[in-house]
Amino acid sequence: MIQTIVSVAPRQRTTLRGEVVRVHAFERPWVRTDVVLSDGTANLVLRFVGRRSVPGFCPGRQVLVEGTVGPVGHDLVMLNPLYSFDGVG
Repeated sequence: MIQTIVSVAPRQRTTLRGEVVRVHAFERPWVRTDVVLSDGTANLVLRFVGRRSVPGFCPGRQVLVEGTVGPVGHDLVMLNPLYSFDGVG
């Protein structure tokens, strides 16, 4: 079942659909790519640890993601989620 970001319960596996708002790669303090996802109810950070880029992610693109969400500071973060661009609409 696809949930809205605002209704996500931390530390539970969930499936979300949304639009990529921003993509940012970091080298420090560790290599990672953060993708900000929005579904109109809230934003969520998709964090890909150990990756300088993730093919296919660009602002405006629709994506379906699955993973476990947890709080990191003031953000909700999903680490290394499964994702699909096919059939998202």
